[in-house]
Amino acid sequence: MNYEIVTLKEKIAVGISARTNNTSPDAGAVIGGLWNRFYNEGVYASIPGKEGKKAMGIYTDYAGDEKADYTVVVACETTEEPKGEYACVKIPAGRYAKFVVRGDMVQAVGAAWQEIWQMGLNRTFQCDFEEYQDDCMEEAEIHIYVGLAAEDENGEKDDEKCGSGDGKTGAESRCGLLCSECAYREQMNCAGCVHIQKPFWGDSCPVKSCCEEKGLEHCGLCEEFPCGLLNQFAYDKQQGDDGKRIERCRRWRD
Repeated sequence: MNYEIVTLKEKIAVGISARTNNTSPDAGAVIGGLWNRFYNEGVYASIPGKEGKKAMGIYTDYAGDEKADYTVVVACETTEEPKGEYACVKIPAGRYAKFVVRGDMVQAVGAAWQEIWQMGLNRTFQCDFEEYQDDCMEEAEIHIYVGLAAEDENGEKDDEKCGSGDGKTGAESRCGLLCSECAYREQMNCAGCVHIQKPFWGDSCPVKSCCEEKGLEHCGLCEEFPCGLLNQFAYDKQQGDDGKRIERCRRWRD
């Protein structure tokens, strides 16, 4: 699964909660029951300050990793202080891996989490959440945010390391650049070269075109890695990075 690294500000959400475990046979019933109560028992309607905000499924207070107990909160972000007996959750500011999922609202989310659990992300297990962009059950769009630690034990950032071990590396670019750190990303409304057809800086990029013609996610997966073309870009006197992108492609590959 592809994802992008985003930095979020703190959010406050209000809703209803329960304690469960992914290995529990009634986990689906527990979570489904919260969603039923949220919409059918007037919880959503009574949350103040929710105008323009999305419904959310929040996972917090982990007792360990994805196999341990956690608190699930079905909620909505709010701009006002909560009232009543509802659960109030602070989604911490920080780095998150953002996944965009489309399809059946229940099945697509479940399948996405199954893949995320296998990706080896350096997670904080502090807070993760889903944000539902619409209320269409069969063709929904859901954004999943997974909390990431700032650095791993080797001092590498997750977005430099994000391999899954199964060929789905989550690479941000074809050549090894970190699109999430690009100063022009927001200014030029660029989603990164693995997500766009034409670069904003010109008609084409020879490295991007080479990878896509070979059906490769990034240069590190090529039999000719590191080739002359990639070396030319990596060590260019004006725009190169002294080979850092080559090492990053190697990490994504390995």
